[in-house]
Amino acid sequence: MRRNVLSIHFALFWLMLLTAQVSAAADSSMDEKISAGSTPAETLSSYFAVLKQRNKNPGLEIYTPATQRMLETWVMTALQMENLLHTYSRCHAERARIGKDRRYAVIRYPVSQRQCSPWFFERIDGAWALDLTMMQRAIRFGRDNAWHFERGARHPYEYAFVDWEFDSHGFPREK
Repeated sequence: MRRNVLSIHFALFWLMLLTAQVSAAADSSMDEKISAGSTPAETLSSYFAVLKQRNKNPGLEIYTPATQRMLETWVMTALQMENLLHTYSRCHAERARIGKDRRYAVIRYPVSQRQCSPWFFERIDGAWALDLTMMQRAIRFGRDNAWHFERGARHPYEYAFVDWEFDSHGFPREK
């Protein structure tokens, strides 16, 4: 009897190990398909695909190096990923606004869709990467989940908002 129990434990151990290896290989192949886009919209689409896949790999090309370092210690749950996807699925993005130096870009949403904050991108080696670190420093959310800029936070993406006004709390309004 004891021999059968040990055999079953041994078999379960190897099955678990094999499953983990197959899962790791699947995650690795999933990562290989995720790359920064040639446009900010392509990168944002890739990011939404990452969220849908619940891919928590911080080293993906769609992130700036600073964002990759931040995400190494960042915890994002599957529920948070689903909520983010749900929120942004209800908003209609405007065309990307690319800076004059073509190094930075912003995808924003109409002022009326304040639950969807803008996305910041940096061009690295010819591809557009998400700059979540600057978003984390510059963007805050109010009690109704409407985004606003942190007062006094300077960033290289300000050019994309010159056609808007901001109230004393940093909430956007159209001019």
